Amino acid sequence: MSIFSDIFNKIVGKIKGLVPGANTISDVNLTVELDKLAKGKGLEWKTSVIDFLKLIGADSSSGNRDALAKELGVDASLESGSAAKNEALRKALFKKIAENGGNIPKTLID
Repeated sequence: MSIFSDIFNKIVGKIKGLVPGANTISDVNLTVELDKLAKGKGLEWKTSVIDFLKLIGADSSSGNRDALAKELGVDASLESGSAAKNEALRKALFKKIAENGGNIPKTLID
């Protein structure tokens, strides 16, 4: 299983737990539900890929982020763990989630 598939499945699992009757990621307003999940946890999931991964219960380690970045085609010349690489990964990840039915505002992808 790919890292993205694992992340996507974790999101779907969280959504099913939050919204009775929701079976797919497109059944809900993902941003609203993730905001509810993050409330009181001090996680800035919209602007931090690390916080996003923590929020959904995924591995947020540098090694996992590097592997995910490679899987999603993030520029390999960016330094591992750098703010630039993490930001590029956040955008690539949110774009991929949106391509798979997730309601991610364009402002979080561009």
